[in-house]
Amino acid sequence: MFDLKSKAREVIERGYCVLESVYDEREREQMRSIFKGLCDDKDGFSSEQPTISFHPLLEWGPKMAPFFAKAVVVDAMAEVFQDDVRLAHSGAAVFNNGLVGETLTHWHVHYAWEVPPTGLQRDNPERVLCNIYVDGSDPHIGPLIVLPRGLNDSVESKGDVGEEWEGQVEVTVPPGSAVIFDTAVWHCSKRGNSSELRHLWGGHYQGWNNPTPHPEDNTAENPTVAAYKAELPVLRGLLEGPA
Repeated sequence: MFDLKSKAREVIERGYCVLESVYDEREREQMRSIFKGLCDDKDGFSSEQPTISFHPLLEWGPKMAPFFAKAVVVDAMAEVFQDDVRLAHSGAAVFNNGLVGETLTHWHVHYAWEVPPTGLQRDNPERVLCNIYVDGSDPHIGPLIVLPRGLNDSVESKGDVGEEWEGQVEVTVPPGSAVIFDTAVWHCSKRGNSSELRHLWGGHYQGWNNPTPHPEDNTAENPTVAAYKAELPVLRGLLEGPA
């Protein structure tokens, strides 16, 4: 389906890669149904609450756990790390395009480790963010905007976080796609032209041989997740380590 070695090289060479439409329409409808219930549990959308977030996602929405066990996505990250993959953080947000402001998220980055005086000297990313764009990413539903980077380029900001940056790229992906980012990639997002909901969920991942903590680490253990782990070896590997 995908050349995963090539996808891993894209993460190394430009900071991110796209796995197109890895979740089908049936799976996407299941996700939307789960998120509708979760949003209702938080009293729904309003002008005061145009975006509803869930962190840790596996605590708020443990029924999302099976979707983390998408083998092709996990295998792509394993190629990036050259290691077995560990889920270190789960989260989600649902944006109401009819209520949100023009900017959903300003330029930001998730790299949180000290950079040596000589600059980064990495062989591969220590940690990646993998987001699932349930409804896709485009001007209609809302664009994802990234600043491509080489593996060891500077992590410093390239300008005002509310402005356009030279070299920025709008990443258009079809519904159900996964985007894997080096956490050193600066990115932001804008409101779409439609009034539809925009569903986004995902996680932060590291190799099991890299136990370095990160400020955004979170965990969620509950009977529902435990039951899914017993059924799904891929999920069990993400949460408990390789067999």
